[in-house]
Amino acid sequence: MVGLLTLAFATSLLARGQTWSFLGHTQMDRNQDHGRVQITRRDRLFGAVQLRVSDVIFFDRIVVHFSNGTSRELAVNERISPEGRNYVIDLPGERRPLESVELWYYKEPWGHNPSVSLYGIPLEYIDGEDTPQDH
Repeated sequence: MVGLLTLAFATSLLARGQTWSFLGHTQMDRNQDHGRVQITRRDRLFGAVQLRVSDVIFFDRIVVHFSNGTSRELAVNERISPEGRNYVIDLPGERRPLESVELWYYKEPWGHNPSVSLYGIPLEYIDGEDTPQDH
């Protein structure tokens, strides 16, 4: 169910001509069960983030950390592959700058350590409202 909602959300964003901004990346480590992507773009607010993977990774959960010290934990419990559409996470509610995204995954016998890149849809302020920025 969550996967279908995520796909529908991703399709609607892409259909509106949204441009994804690169936020950072990390290498998964087969000796660990989690990693972290430090956000490189702290000068903007983002309404959604997207994970792009170089190899199949089975994610347990994702924790989005905001610069004001709050976080949002999302249960994933699914494999994300580079061939499938990438995993999109909507960030509804109060808009806060992102600090990092923590990725919890299941250790697997990868031949190499896969990478995860993180992208975001930036927001702009119009009349005090946050709305997706078109490019």
